[in-house]
Amino acid sequence: MKDLLIFVEGVADFKFIQDYIRYLFDVKLNKDRIIEIGGCNKDLLAKSALAFKENTDKDGTNLLIFDADDNFEEKLDEIKNARKELGLEFEIFLFPNHELPGDLEVLLSNIVSDKHNALVTCWEQYENCLKTQEYSYTLPARKTKIYAYLEALVGKSNSQKEKIKERNRNYRNTDHWNLDTDYLHPLKTFLHLHFTKK
Repeated sequence: MKDLLIFVEGVADFKFIQDYIRYLFDVKLNKDRIIEIGGCNKDLLAKSALAFKENTDKDGTNLLIFDADDNFEEKLDEIKNARKELGLEFEIFLFPNHELPGDLEVLLSNIVSDKHNALVTCWEQYENCLKTQEYSYTLPARKTKIYAYLEALVGKSNSQKEKIKERNRNYRNTDHWNLDTDYLHPLKTFLHLHFTKK
């Protein structure tokens, strides 16, 4: 486990993966083990190539957890091609579930606590309303939906609003998130392979 590195796109991914691993395995990984590379493209992977290669050279395992974005198959092929061109070794998981298009925010929308699922329904009604208007409105980014969800729960004071920011979120808060939902089964299975190795 000491030679396991996880590469993610940004701070939101870092915080979610850190909290989820802590929840599942009671292991706290910091920035020396979960590395933000700033996005998902060949150039950004190339900038982190040394970390990938050094870990591989000491028989470590590299995991890459990125967003599938608009097309799961295309994103997976793009990452595999970059991996081959750069001569890197890593295993891949794409949010939300390593099968469908989407991103971390799609995953988060699917793991909100049943207690507060009405907030997601309200947001979806708002988006549907925007779609049916005569004027062509731009739908808010999915990140906005997650921010609004948390703001409705804890956003009364400035100190509480700090908890909404990506770097400060607590995904282990069972009042807000359901980390035992079946929706997380693909990610749990992927991580379980690496956290149970001797």
